[in-house]
Amino acid sequence: MYPSHSLEIICATCGDSPHFFCKGSMNIYRNPFIVALWAPVYQLVATVAITNDFLMMAIFIMCTLGLLGAYVSDFPVLSTLYMNEVAHKTAVSSLMGMLLGFILFLAFGTGGNEGSDGGMVSAGGKFMATWGVLTLPAYPLMAYLISGVNKRDLEAEDKVRKGKRKNRTGPPIMKKDGF
Repeated sequence: MYPSHSLEIICATCGDSPHFFCKGSMNIYRNPFIVALWAPVYQLVATVAITNDFLMMAIFIMCTLGLLGAYVSDFPVLSTLYMNEVAHKTAVSSLMGMLLGFILFLAFGTGGNEGSDGGMVSAGGKFMATWGVLTLPAYPLMAYLISGVNKRDLEAEDKVRKGKRKNRTGPPIMKKDGF
């Protein structure tokens, strides 16, 4: 029924017969859906800060902004370029999740009986609702951002950035290699 000289289909990565999971097709540590799980973990810390105290929430937001500032100034917070990119994308998705969470809180969380003891929702329920509202936009955004990071050649970008930094002309404000 089928001709014997038909074109054989092979896996583009490993060269074997076609299969769904190829060992060489995806590094599990670079899978955007697995790496994006850092967003809910980071939002769990944000939820603890938000539900405990306003000052803790402000400190958490400032630390998140500090992560963004370290990324912009090329300060290595973690040991590898990829880990620094993941930390940056986690901070960005966390801030976007908090922004949407606060907008939802302002839209739906105000009002009600102010003289009562807080309603029928338990403390654990409030914690889970806060974590869910913060995580719901953060995880898909983080998966999208990580898929963009995986397409980039971070080492080549770093070499270009370091080359531009060494070739800069202007007044020597401070010795760049002295740190």
